[in-house]
Amino acid sequence: MQNLTPSWLNETLTYTNSSGFTRTLPHWLLVTHMFNHQTHHRGQLTTLLNQMGYEPGVTDLPAIWDRQ
Repeated sequence: MQNLTPSWLNETLTYTNSSGFTRTLPHWLLVTHMFNHQTHHRGQLTTLLNQMGYEPGVTDLPAIWDRQ
């Protein structure tokens, strides 16, 4: 985490997706997307588990942190 600096977060990454579309985005946006997107999938998974009759328990990070 020592390399996660404000200057690095403001740098950009250029990539080309599988459709050939090239984008240039700032690192801070990509890092934010990573955390936001995993939350989306965590919600999908807990929904599927609930539909199958399983109780996934607490998934909120602050609540899990308190259990340490």
